[in-house]
Amino acid sequence: MKICLLSACLAASVLTSPPPGWTACQENAAVSCVTLDVPVDWADPDGERFGMAVARHPATGERHGTVVYLPAGPGSSGVDAVTDDRILDVLLPAEVVEHYDVVGFDPRGVRRSSPVLCDAGLVAAMDRPEPRSQAEFDELLDAQAAVGADCRRRTGPVFDHLDSTQVARDVDALRAALGEDRLNVYALSYGTVVGQMYAERFPHRIRTMVLDGVFDHTVGSDRFAVTGALAGQESFDRFVEWCAADAACALHGTDVRARVATLYDRAEQGALPDGIDPAALTSRIVSPLTRPDLPAVAAAIADLEASATRSAEGGTTPLPIFLQCADNRNDTRSYADATRLAARTRAVAPDLHTSAFDIASLCVNPPVPATNPQRPLHAPDVPPVMVLNSRYDAATPYQGARHVAEQLPGSVLVTYDGMGHGAATRSACTRDVVVRYFGDTRLPEPGTHCLG
Repeated sequence: MKICLLSACLAASVLTSPPPGWTACQENAAVSCVTLDVPVDWADPDGERFGMAVARHPATGERHGTVVYLPAGPGSSGVDAVTDDRILDVLLPAEVVEHYDVVGFDPRGVRRSSPVLCDAGLVAAMDRPEPRSQAEFDELLDAQAAVGADCRRRTGPVFDHLDSTQVARDVDALRAALGEDRLNVYALSYGTVVGQMYAERFPHRIRTMVLDGVFDHTVGSDRFAVTGALAGQESFDRFVEWCAADAACALHGTDVRARVATLYDRAEQGALPDGIDPAALTSRIVSPLTRPDLPAVAAAIADLEASATRSAEGGTTPLPIFLQCADNRNDTRSYADATRLAARTRAVAPDLHTSAFDIASLCVNPPVPATNPQRPLHAPDVPPVMVLNSRYDAATPYQGARHVAEQLPGSVLVTYDGMGHGAATRSACTRDVVVRYFGDTRLPEPGTHCLG
């Protein structure tokens, strides 16, 4: 049975007001911006509406079409990516920017599109050591409930409609406003969840789709955490090998694993500055691995003893992680659940202990239950999709990309045999396969690998 009836698929073009006209963006006069008026809830198209910010970077040479960018995150701005040439140069191959208009948008709940806003003091109150008992776990849930209720009140009605099925309909509204019959889509990281939802609901509106750095929305939170921990550990192992071989590493000649183990011991004892707990420590080590910037990993480890975190001051702060909570249920319901999961992740990640990019603990107790929880993909009518992932991606595990590719008929998984999050511009090989696919819609051979 088809997921999307033709009448429903066309609803976006019927129900969305066309943009009033493109104007030069404040951030970059060479890029055009517009605000698209879309429903807060696509199930009630005549109800409240909000403005979705959109930016269009014109092709720098002979124009062949349009590529719509589904931004990473949750919480990254597609408008920022399109208006900042430095970001765009890293995001997409130069040949794509030369021959295609690149259109980005701020998803609902992000930046210029009715952002999720929360009391900074309440958010800061959640910054506490990991629970060591059921009582502390319950205290954390209470703090999360207070934050969620505050964010929901400050953000308004769009807060209840943040999931990626809603964003997919926003994307189709954007397609209609652009006057495009079918879209070329480049989705990165969390944007691949929107891409997966778009593939299910609007398969006939896709010309080409690249899912890069794939977030596997089809598995539960426990499996996601375990595969994420393994991915981080695999990347860290490669860092350790580099550090042992290259004198440019600030830790060269020392026992890196022992040094990191000591930091984790201190974090578990609450002895690192500003309450840096094991989860925060993992994040600080893994974050530069996603670029990948190996010297920065070494510097982060060397500097952690003197590190400091900024405390939140008065006012509001954006908290777009609730977009993830709308799409993903976190099944950790008790301190016992958390302890069992911690043992599983530590078994596959003996150095890093846990995943730096699992389903947010905030999603254990959100004010609105997940409206698009994890489930298998069902997109039998989608045209061939390119699934692209680094073999050593500490943010979105390679195993997840392989799992998603298996659920998209006719898709091809292209593996970049190197490190880093997002692979489209990692090598001449990955750039070439992306450029060719956007150009003639033909995928490379199954099992294609690009050397790192």
